[in-house]
Amino acid sequence: MKARLAVACPLIVSCVLCFGMLMSCQSDAGYSQADDIALIQPVPPVLSMSDPRVTSVFVLIGMLSASAAISSGISAFMLRKRITVQHVELQEKIAQLEKLEAEHNAVLSALPDLIFIYDTEGRFVDYMKSGTGGFAVEPAQFLGKTNEDIFGDSELHQRLVQSIKYALAGQGPQVFNYSLPIAPLEHYESRVVRLSADRALAINRDITERYWAEERVNASLLEKEALLKEIHHRVKNNMQIVSSLLSMQAARARDTYDKDLFVDSQNRIRTMAMVHDQLYRSRDFSSISARDYLSDLISGLEASWTRPDRWIRTTVDADDTVLELDLAVPLGLIVNELVTNAYKYAFAPGSTGNIVLVVRGDDQTRKVSVSVSDDGAGFPTGFDAIKGEGGMGFTIINALVIQLKATLETGTSESGGALVRIIATRMDHP
Repeated sequence: MKARLAVACPLIVSCVLCFGMLMSCQSDAGYSQADDIALIQPVPPVLSMSDPRVTSVFVLIGMLSASAAISSGISAFMLRKRITVQHVELQEKIAQLEKLEAEHNAVLSALPDLIFIYDTEGRFVDYMKSGTGGFAVEPAQFLGKTNEDIFGDSELHQRLVQSIKYALAGQGPQVFNYSLPIAPLEHYESRVVRLSADRALAINRDITERYWAEERVNASLLEKEALLKEIHHRVKNNMQIVSSLLSMQAARARDTYDKDLFVDSQNRIRTMAMVHDQLYRSRDFSSISARDYLSDLISGLEASWTRPDRWIRTTVDADDTVLELDLAVPLGLIVNELVTNAYKYAFAPGSTGNIVLVVRGDDQTRKVSVSVSDDGAGFPTGFDAIKGEGGMGFTIINALVIQLKATLETGTSESGGALVRIIATRMDHP
């Protein structure tokens, strides 16, 4: 617009000047209506260069030429300036695009991935060259085809189409692993993301080394699990052999007191053997269910201490607490001693009664509470379990409480019998 005004202004000025000169040539002091009539008459031809009209025309032509030259110079200058500015801007934009392209190519060349673009039907639309050279088929041959067309793998095609569907629906990246029929030992991970309304981008990474490394680790874990199962099984069998030897020795004892000593030792060994039996049958070799373990333990004690002259019922009330190996064995031995003492001392011959075992765990505080109560005679007056009163049983209990850094509480149950509660803290393992 500025260039047009620069050209138009001198022309307008020139036209005005020319018109003024023509008017001045025609005007004189005696101009009248007759002159108007004379102007209508044909103009006589120019006879010589001295004619004032000729001079006016040459002056006018000169002025017009000068104005045109000036206007052209101004227009050319402004146009060159504008072109220069636009050229600089264009060069800056080209430099920015070249920088972005270089960064883009550098990122792609550093990626060990195969990058493809799919349509909604799972057809290859485009691909991006990355630093990998692991193309089983030249990527240009993929375009317009599906995985089923190229590799004959309909399952892979269906999984890809399903992932594209979920990705386009806005459900985030879809990840799945696959292998190709032409290279079954190679494994890949595909991560599908939304690119546009009808396009999905898939980043495929070769995870062959990771896959086989995981397989080796899993095989090693299975081997170690088998070894641990065998170890727990052999430990349990060895303890059962010792328990059987004690049982045979108890059968030869002539004194009832001596026989009870053998039975006590036999039950202690059986208590430890049960832990290994539970671990052998468990999928987790580091912990066992408190309910299952202690229920089996109580069943064994009932079989050992049932007498014809009395009937004692034992109840286990345990939650879903699990016990680690370093907590299960001491707590099992403590429960064995407490229940054994209740069978031996709480009930007189010819009586009936109840023994209740309660186990509660708190995941927040990591505390485990184990209490044994009965409705028998209760503790003797002045009894102090912490001082080790109560014979060998409470000596073992106090030693195990110190080992676990637990607390020992004694008292009277709601039914008037004895109550012993152990509160231990589960150990955290890395």
